[in-house]
Amino acid sequence: MNPKGSDTKMSFKRQALIMVGNALIGLFTCYLYLYFWIAFSFNGSIISIEALVSLLISLLVFGVFNALVVKEHKKVGWIYALTTYIGTIALFILIFSVS
Repeated sequence: MNPKGSDTKMSFKRQALIMVGNALIGLFTCYLYLYFWIAFSFNGSIISIEALVSLLISLLVFGVFNALVVKEHKKVGWIYALTTYIGTIALFILIFSVS
């Protein structure tokens, strides 16, 4: 019924790898952004060119990692990847702003 390589039946190990990997990449993104901001423009605005370069580096890592891991489960895998990545960053920002 479904063609080979469809988005059904992703293994639990693959889901876990995608979610844990993207959560770590999300944390890496936040800490790298803060590092670039502190290192290059701490007294200035939190939005700077140097800090935005860190986002490009993180997005490159995100894209390469998921291109290697997601493979045949493209739709479901990228949805897991993107929601985990964005959710981790949002949770970090929430915790960072509250504390």
